[in-house]
Amino acid sequence: MPLRILQLNSARKYVGEAAHTLNLTEALRRAGHSVWLGLREGFETHTHAQARALDPLPFRFESRWNPLRDWADMARIAELIREHRIDVVHAHRSKEHWLAALAQRRLKRKIPVVRTRHLTRPLSAHLFNRWLARRTARMIVVSKAVEADVRSTKLYPDAHVALIPGGLDLERYARTGRREAVRAELKLDPDALVTACVARLMPIKGHDVLLRAWTTVHAAHPSAVLLLVGGGGRQEALAAQARAAKLEDRVRFLGRQDPRAVAGLLEAADAGVLASTGSEGFSRAVLEYMALALPVVGTTVGAIPDLVEPEISGKLVPPGDAEALGRALRDLLALPAEVRAAWGAAGRARAEANHGYAAWVRAHERVYAEAGATGTGSTPS
Repeated sequence: MPLRILQLNSARKYVGEAAHTLNLTEALRRAGHSVWLGLREGFETHTHAQARALDPLPFRFESRWNPLRDWADMARIAELIREHRIDVVHAHRSKEHWLAALAQRRLKRKIPVVRTRHLTRPLSAHLFNRWLARRTARMIVVSKAVEADVRSTKLYPDAHVALIPGGLDLERYARTGRREAVRAELKLDPDALVTACVARLMPIKGHDVLLRAWTTVHAAHPSAVLLLVGGGGRQEALAAQARAAKLEDRVRFLGRQDPRAVAGLLEAADAGVLASTGSEGFSRAVLEYMALALPVVGTTVGAIPDLVEPEISGKLVPPGDAEALGRALRDLLALPAEVRAAWGAAGRARAEANHGYAAWVRAHERVYAEAGATGTGSTPS
């Protein structure tokens, strides 16, 4: 039975958890549910939602606690619940989680609040979080690393914690046969061994480690090219590092790209890499590589080991280890093309089995039902 769902996310930047929320809204609507999407107005996530025609509702969602503005957001949540007869509120960050729990107290009809936790950062078991946990029907975690942290706090009963990894529109992330055309657009040699890294240029993503590793890749495979897709304040420093290593012709900074264009760029690649040294509650980039049938080299951080099967769909190395990362990349690129293709196909098959929209929606429907949400048979938004 269709549900009426209020999704809330206060993220300003369009990072993994923001994309997760927008994708989930899209997937639930395709499945016939009515979904209202509340986002922080005027920031990247809100802009991306508008571009995807997801009709986001504007909230303030102040970074710090602001009694007047927080009260207004809380009242708005309560009003939306009453006006649209919402069956379940699904929060994705701490701010809106608290506001949804507080909004419950204003309502005669109590509805379940569900939270997805995206971070590997330790969850504190202090008094206020215990209060919040008692008013949360279910806690969804996106990786085994996040699950282990949440369970260790004992804030939530084991039965109330559900592991649901991220999902992706696999039709959007599928090869279209434009490999040669994309390479021509990027002025890449048709025979070059191309590796792509999709990640913001920030320290935790380990680009400096990746560039150190790429010096050894270049020595073994002189025609190999590294594509760095992502914006951020470190491009100048990283470009200087590449120049110092005489890699300026072998490393291409493509800058920040529209997320809808990333799939096309990845068609030019032979492999995907992510050198993160921390975080990766769930790695959207690695899932995108898998969906595009690229073999993956990644670090043993966060959700990456949940996604990459060593010697089946890719290779895993310790974070921060440039020597191990370089060796893994060299060995992967040295594999026969048909072996790399088989590894890529294994990743795509794993994505189809576990991370497509249909399976993702079914997993959330089960959690919503366990939380006590009841459908109203409404017309989907």
